[in-house]
Amino acid sequence: MENVKINLDNLIAFLLVAKEKSFSAAAAILCLTQPAVTTKIKSLEKQFGVKLFMSTGKELQLTDPAREILPAVEELYKKAKEVEYTLHSFKDSRTGVLRLTTSRSISQAYVPPLIGIFGEHFPNIHVSIAEGPSHEIIEKILEFKYDVGIIPKRELSDKFTAYTISSEKMEFVVRSDHPLAQKRRIVVDDILRAPMLVPGEGSGARLTLFRIFETYHVTPNIALEAESPEMIKTFLLMGKGVALMFPPVVRDELEKGLLKILTVEGLNIFIDVQLVFLAGHRLSPSAKRFVEIALSTFALKQA
Repeated sequence: MENVKINLDNLIAFLLVAKEKSFSAAAAILCLTQPAVTTKIKSLEKQFGVKLFMSTGKELQLTDPAREILPAVEELYKKAKEVEYTLHSFKDSRTGVLRLTTSRSISQAYVPPLIGIFGEHFPNIHVSIAEGPSHEIIEKILEFKYDVGIIPKRELSDKFTAYTISSEKMEFVVRSDHPLAQKRRIVVDDILRAPMLVPGEGSGARLTLFRIFETYHVTPNIALEAESPEMIKTFLLMGKGVALMFPPVVRDELEKGLLKILTVEGLNIFIDVQLVFLAGHRLSPSAKRFVEIALSTFALKQA
């Protein structure tokens, strides 16, 4: 088999410059200086006698050769990350790192108890936890940045294995002095026509909320969109509208009487919670044990 002469580091530098359209942005991601990235690109260009980038005003543009190789370089990068992930998975199962990511809206309900149990069984495993919207979690697991995710249920490709570990009720919440909080009887139309505080794109709660609007053929009255449940909670406390929330996110505010759950006639909303990870790939020992603990802790079914 013939030796490959191309430098993988140079290709990764090319990929990031192409994606970011900036040498400085690529350098920041790689934790290198801009001249170091420039040197990598020039080395790649010199090796094959082609120009990969050109500047038109303030814009950095890809040349024809660069556009031609970009899909293959992207695929090569993914395969290299997959190799790294697989090799890391063979480390001692009693030590290592668990890379967990979870949706912000449900992290409080699931992460603390699971990490508590996991830590009792595997005290030497370092746990790294990140929060984010569901669509970003899916992307980062695909990029091998995280081992396991906990998210509200959504449609997934066959690249993932998913288990439903729970079904959580969601509630419409308002500030305690909101006009709807004073009503004895609340019907669906009252809720759907009220100013609504809406989660950001890709959120499971957002998808659920908009399906309700579609079911009842109502155009949503969106007062505000926010990426994080904490931001939505802030605007709830300001009395800016109604929000569909997981009660654990606003538990303290409910107990203090600052917020109130609205009981809507004929409307009960549940979202399944999924444990997700890549299908067809060996989980690291740390991740495998976390999955086993999660599945034994919660009632489950394969999604």
